[in-house]
Amino acid sequence: MIVLQIFIVCCVLHFLVQIVTGAGIISAYHPDKPLAQQPVVSILLAARNEEQNIETCLHFIDRLNYPKEKLQVLIGNDRSEDQTEKLVNDFILHKPHMQLISITGTTGKAQGKANVLAQLAHYATGEFFFITDADIRVNANWINSLLAEFEEGTGIVSGTTLATGTTWFERMQAIDWTYFSGMLVGITTAGLPCTAIGNNMVVKREAYFSTGGYEALDFSVTEDYKLYEEVRKKGWLTKNVFTPGSCTFTNTLHSFKAILHQRKRWLTGGRALPLHWKLILGIYGLFSPLFIIAVFIAPFTALTLIAMKMILELIITNIIRTFAGMPLFLISHIGHQLYTLVLNLSLSLFYYLPLPFNWKNRQYHQ
Repeated sequence: MIVLQIFIVCCVLHFLVQIVTGAGIISAYHPDKPLAQQPVVSILLAARNEEQNIETCLHFIDRLNYPKEKLQVLIGNDRSEDQTEKLVNDFILHKPHMQLISITGTTGKAQGKANVLAQLAHYATGEFFFITDADIRVNANWINSLLAEFEEGTGIVSGTTLATGTTWFERMQAIDWTYFSGMLVGITTAGLPCTAIGNNMVVKREAYFSTGGYEALDFSVTEDYKLYEEVRKKGWLTKNVFTPGSCTFTNTLHSFKAILHQRKRWLTGGRALPLHWKLILGIYGLFSPLFIIAVFIAPFTALTLIAMKMILELIITNIIRTFAGMPLFLISHIGHQLYTLVLNLSLSLFYYLPLPFNWKNRQYHQ
């Protein structure tokens, strides 16, 4: 019975987090603000073996509603072993605001993506550094939307990233992205800041270099959180926003194995998160194993609680998708409960196994 009691407590806490998330999302959402000035900005894009994504990414960047003479796009080729370099060179031909920079060495403490961004930052001429990934499709008003959120003392503004897909596996990931992006915005709005999203963020140049840059920071596999943490330590304010123009869209992963490696990286970096966020993520992670046990002890209670969880998730994700002008997910949420159970149980095993995880074709250890 003690397991059932713990499960019920976990559910109650989980529901409270969901309610705070939903209320925070509704409070946070607003139309894009008008932008009074358009300063020079730099987009920093790290690319390693991105031949499947890079052309689409650059196409959306090229469609940005921002003056080309005030836009600098820096693409760092991180020793790609495929056609990334050629594809970028072909795309940026006759586009003087776009530049490909080959990253062959390291600087300071930086490794991986952080190393690329550290070096690109020294080529950047913009007052603001916009950071995204090669598998992202940015909104045409991305720059205007995020810049309009800066106030006196603001160092970082992070937008909301969502995923799209048509297959069952892609929809499951899309629900995850929607739910967790919403949780990040909602709970941050409620006063519990967490992190910026590394594929959808802008850092003020002054705030970035006040930390010494990535080359001065201890290496982390979640480089976005590391910079976010150090910028806040320097006294800068941060924002997580949800506006039409700040929404970007990411590609989903192609295999369950890739998701496990991605989540292990996130959890490894997440060990540096504040205690309140560790508790929130712990509550989420405990739900699956406790449910498996509880369903054998008190099936009606367990199934009722998971149904309540599903309904709240459905409401939250569809609020976000409605605001973002995306098709709603309804029936998919039933399958998502099974997907979540399998993923969480598999991840619990994979996380604690002494195995490295893969990130951009490089091996990292916990």
